[in-house]
Amino acid sequence: MKLRVHHRTEYLYSQPARSNSNEIRLQPPHTPWQTRSFWLLKVLPATPLRHYVDLHRNGVHHFEIGEPHSRLVLDATSTVITLNRYADGEPAGIPFSALETCREDAEVTLYQKDSRYVKIDPATWRAAIDVKGESDDIYLTAKAIGEHLYDTCQYVSGITTVNTTSTEFFQNRQGVCQDFTHLMLAMCRAMDIPARYVSGYLYDHRRGSLRGAHQSHAWVEVYLPGHGWFGLDPTNRRPVNDHYVTLASGRDYDDASPVKGSFMGSGSRVMNVTVSVEEL
Repeated sequence: MKLRVHHRTEYLYSQPARSNSNEIRLQPPHTPWQTRSFWLLKVLPATPLRHYVDLHRNGVHHFEIGEPHSRLVLDATSTVITLNRYADGEPAGIPFSALETCREDAEVTLYQKDSRYVKIDPATWRAAIDVKGESDDIYLTAKAIGEHLYDTCQYVSGITTVNTTSTEFFQNRQGVCQDFTHLMLAMCRAMDIPARYVSGYLYDHRRGSLRGAHQSHAWVEVYLPGHGWFGLDPTNRRPVNDHYVTLASGRDYDDASPVKGSFMGSGSRVMNVTVSVEEL
C-alpha cells in the first residue's frame, strides 16, 4: 500500500518562549515492511537540524531555538510504501521455552522489564496469568491479551494524559491508544514476552471504523524468537498490517514520542496537532 502522511504540530505561546529544545521522531524508517520514498520536515522559525540514532535505533532530529518566539510549527510530510507483515498468516506455534534463547540478548531483554510508564505490578501480573491460562504459545497469548483489553477497556479521550501509567489505566479502564498499548506491554512483559511500544499512524479507508486512525497512533510489537517482531493493535483488536506506518519504537511512550522538548518562558503553551493519512 502506498500512503501519504501529513503531520503538523503547532505550539502557541502566551509569552515569548526561548531556549526551545526539541527531539523529533517523525521520519518513517526503512524496515523490511515499509519503505520511505519521500520525507520533508519544515520547522518555523527556521533552524538547523541535527540528526542522530537513539538507543532504540530510531532516527531523531534535534533542534534548538534560542531567540524569543511566540509560535513554533513542525510540518512533516512523508510517502511510505507498506507491506503486510501477516501475508503468510499468523505466527502461532512458538512455545514459551523458545524465550530461553534470548536470555543473553540485551536488545530483547530490554523489553521484558518495567519502564517509566509500564509497570508490572501484582494486579497486572494476575490479570495476565488469567488471560494466558494454559496456553504455551507466545503469539497467541499476546494476541489474547490485546483482545482482552479491547473487550474490557473503553476508548475515551480526555480521561488520561501522556503521563498516565499502565497501572493507572488498569484501575480506571478508560483511555486512548497510548494507554491500551502501555497496559498490553505490562501484561506481556509480566508473562516474560518481550514487547515494545510503537508510534505511528493508521490508515482507515472507511473513515471512522478504526479507533485512533488519521491521528498519531500507538500499538505493540512482540518478539518471537527466530521470527522477529510482530505488531498487534489492542485499541482495535487486530494485527498490524499494511495500513500502519511506523515512526519509532521503544520501551514506552517516553522513548517513541513523535515530539518531545522543553522551553524557557513564563507563559503557557497551547498545542494543536493535525494528521492526515491518504492512499495514493
